[in-house]
Amino acid sequence: MALEFTVLASGSKGNASLLQLDGSCFLVDAGLGPSALANRLEIVGAGWDRICGAIITHTHCDHSHDATLRRMARSRIPVFCHPGHWEEAGHRPGFRELFELGLLRFFDDRPLLVAPGLWVESFELKHSGPTFGFRFEGRVGRRGRPSTLGYLTDTGSWDHRTVEALADVDLLGIEFNHDVEMERQSGRSPALIWRNLGDRGHLSNDQAAELLRAILDRSGPGALTQVVMLHLSEHCNRPELAVQVARNALLTRDRRAQLHTASQNCPLGKLWVKPARRASVASIAGFPWEE
Repeated sequence: MALEFTVLASGSKGNASLLQLDGSCFLVDAGLGPSALANRLEIVGAGWDRICGAIITHTHCDHSHDATLRRMARSRIPVFCHPGHWEEAGHRPGFRELFELGLLRFFDDRPLLVAPGLWVESFELKHSGPTFGFRFEGRVGRRGRPSTLGYLTDTGSWDHRTVEALADVDLLGIEFNHDVEMERQSGRSPALIWRNLGDRGHLSNDQAAELLRAILDRSGPGALTQVVMLHLSEHCNRPELAVQVARNALLTRDRRAQLHTASQNCPLGKLWVKPARRASVASIAGFPWEE
């Protein structure tokens, strides 16, 4: 059975995605309020009672809504975060309640089993505060090929370590936040424009496309069959701009992949993360499948 990926919401007003594997449901970020998140889960045929855990990229409220963290504490749902997240946001009621109940689990740069059959490895990003991207690998049983998914959002820059972490994934969720000229002409405060365009802000369409090309150069034949564009700015980007830049990046590397644009307002349809017909990349990422 392949890994299933659904973006429930993506944007500055709240972010959450759902991974499903053999009946287990796992959240990536929890930046919607409890009611809004419950509604999105219902739309895609899930619910609070099916969530077995969550992991957060960083502590900004559009990725870790405090009321939702408190709701998870009441439902005894474990939440994985980095020690830096606890240092930064341990005073918030949601984090504190999870910690007091023993439901706050910590990740570092080693592979971690977060749900049955689902492993995750983190890599650090450049944003305001501790922020991380993830590489997920999941499979049912011991003999099937693992499905691999990369997830990267909220970063102003990238380097070779980012590329290495995302090489050979089957599906890539990547931030295409803004068009640079639209950002500059947006009428926003100079400080906000400077932040978004800076090395610790958000990836522009062109930056994301360059990262996509670098990942393709590092990946073998058959890898990366789907690209999901995340965290598009409502005021400083348009889906058609992001799609065109991403399509051009694929064409320059003579690759084909399905392109999907995530939305703030409604879930993106369920995507099957099917393993490529090539040698398993589990040994590349170092996931201890035999344990």
